[in-house]
Amino acid sequence: MREVKTCDRCRHFKRRCDLVKPSCTRCVQAGVRCSFDVAGTTAPGSDGSTAPSSVLTNNTVGYARVPTSGSINSSASPSNPTMQTPGSMLVTRDTSASSPAGGPSPASSVSQNHGGVAVNGLISPTTTVESPEPNQVITTDSTPAQNSTEDTASNQEGQRIVRKRKRNCLSCLRCHRLKVKCDKELPCGRCKSSGNGRECYYSYNKGPNGGKFPCPTAPAGGPIDPDSKKPQLAPWQITHKVRGSSHWRELMARSPLAKILEGVATNACLANFSLPGNFPFGTPGATKYYARDTITRLISGEKDNVEEYLGRYVDMLDVVNPVLDLSTFQEEVHRYWQDPNAVGLCWLAQFLMVLGLGCFTSGTDPPIAIEFMMAAEACIMQTPFMFRPTISTIRAFTLMVVAKQICNATCWAMDSSYTLMGHLVRLAFILGLPQERNDNDEELRDPVEKEIRRKLWLTILYLDIKVSMCTGMPPLTRPEELGGLKNMPHWRAPDSLQMVLYQGLPVVLNILAQMNSKRDPISYPDVLRYNAQLRELMGHANRVCQAPLQRITIDIFFRRCLMVMHRPFALHADGPTMFPESYWSSLECSLALLFHYRELWDPETPQPLDLVGRPFVLDIFSATLTTCVHMLRQDAPLSEAAATGCLIPPRQLILETLVSCVDIWAGEQEKSVCWRTGYHILKALMVILDAPGAKAESPEAGQTQ
Repeated sequence: MREVKTCDRCRHFKRRCDLVKPSCTRCVQAGVRCSFDVAGTTAPGSDGSTAPSSVLTNNTVGYARVPTSGSINSSASPSNPTMQTPGSMLVTRDTSASSPAGGPSPASSVSQNHGGVAVNGLISPTTTVESPEPNQVITTDSTPAQNSTEDTASNQEGQRIVRKRKRNCLSCLRCHRLKVKCDKELPCGRCKSSGNGRECYYSYNKGPNGGKFPCPTAPAGGPIDPDSKKPQLAPWQITHKVRGSSHWRELMARSPLAKILEGVATNACLANFSLPGNFPFGTPGATKYYARDTITRLISGEKDNVEEYLGRYVDMLDVVNPVLDLSTFQEEVHRYWQDPNAVGLCWLAQFLMVLGLGCFTSGTDPPIAIEFMMAAEACIMQTPFMFRPTISTIRAFTLMVVAKQICNATCWAMDSSYTLMGHLVRLAFILGLPQERNDNDEELRDPVEKEIRRKLWLTILYLDIKVSMCTGMPPLTRPEELGGLKNMPHWRAPDSLQMVLYQGLPVVLNILAQMNSKRDPISYPDVLRYNAQLRELMGHANRVCQAPLQRITIDIFFRRCLMVMHRPFALHADGPTMFPESYWSSLECSLALLFHYRELWDPETPQPLDLVGRPFVLDIFSATLTTCVHMLRQDAPLSEAAATGCLIPPRQLILETLVSCVDIWAGEQEKSVCWRTGYHILKALMVILDAPGAKAESPEAGQTQ
């Protein structure tokens, strides 16, 4: 512990001491005895041992020192009744006041007469009444009053009243706690530089005006509204006031939508993951398949169902996300049955993912499908995929992205898919998929191999854009990534989807690049130009795509892009009049997504087409909310014929469509917490819209669900 060098008084009042001995300058100016004057404190005083003697006389500048005990004050010696202090304060000693009865001292009289007077400056929280600042005047009568012993006791009680300072703390809480200078900004410079800008608050002491003191940086003056009787508070007092947990708990309890979040834990979504959240990296269930013989036995046990699994995958999943070259893949499967140990681990991982996805499309979520995917992870982790990927490695990871979207019906599945897509895109760059190789390249002399690489890269871009629009994140690729395809491909059926993607993805990437740009935001004329291009692509895709699932999914994709592009203008306060094209396009695309939603979740279909629609669940939820926003507008011109090129049904038909879609959500709410939360939100909106058949649920009913 370091040595204390300052005098007692300067240390008590937290003032800088100049260390001058025998008395520092501040003590000399205040006219009090300094603790450095050791010689004066040892003077004997036997005849006046029961009464204090330091009093103020003749209105002399200075303060009285009130001792805490009955010992003689060191400011005067017994042999010298009167002495002149360095601060020109006259200190007298009245020997008649010193008696065994303990008569009152003049200092006690001073405390009694001025006990209710507020003294400027910092007041010590002890029995002393002196000021930390020099040259402060307190006047009193020098004649001591003769009182009884009871009065003396009451005076001593009055001396021990603790006085607190009334100054307002203008520094922020952090600077005040650290005892450093604050620039009184919001946030202040110290909090901002230390990374605590969000925790910079100002809190003032309670005063006569209820503790509502103006902000130190707020402009001086009266209330903003001259007609208002009550002055307006500064904005920071409203937005930055420190609130406790009870305040926010009570505030959230007032919202009727808060009931949907009751009983939902932070990681409740993890309970509904068929696949682990970090798949395909570090899943504990994959460790048992690191032995090649275990994988061989797993596939051999399902040999009778392999053809069925392959057919289900091709008919439902590969048709909307083309990954495999089917003719080549069939030959590779035939070679595998001849010698299971002859194929590489990369191709085996791809084969296992195809089997797992085909098995999962049976509609019953069999556990064997997850086992196939765990085995695929074990295979891929034993390959040098980080620095030496192959075309089979890229396909395996692409299938893993598809699996995360259809196997986990939660919002977190899409977030984890975006992370995995970043890894997949970088592996594609390492392999050189975006670049066109020279015709003399030995690796790509085969034109069939060139076409396979082109189609796979288009599928990766397609998945990247779908995941980025769904999660609200920027895409991982740029419009220039398609510039490597120099020659226009001449693809026809069954490759019509790749041809549509080749023509449409550059337009979509340009739109997303401008939507995510803060420097050059998209303008309304550009929106109209892109709107015409996308609608032309939608018509072209509807004509050339033969598979119904291809037409549905590509239409959802383009309409979702239109919704993202039109949203800032469609939801404007004056959107119907200022931006009519955006207003009607947003509503029309939202309704089209709801129609596709009912088509994919139709229980009469022989195949579980809802698995195809699972990657678009958040898009459909966004379309439902957008439709509700349009319906809740008081000035919604839904009955007008102002829609240019958009067929808008009447209001009652829109409400019936919303109710039917909410009923579909009701059947899916038990699959995950995300579905259940979305259902309760939509159910509450139906009550607000007064939709047919919608009724408010009691809080108990919401909790039981």
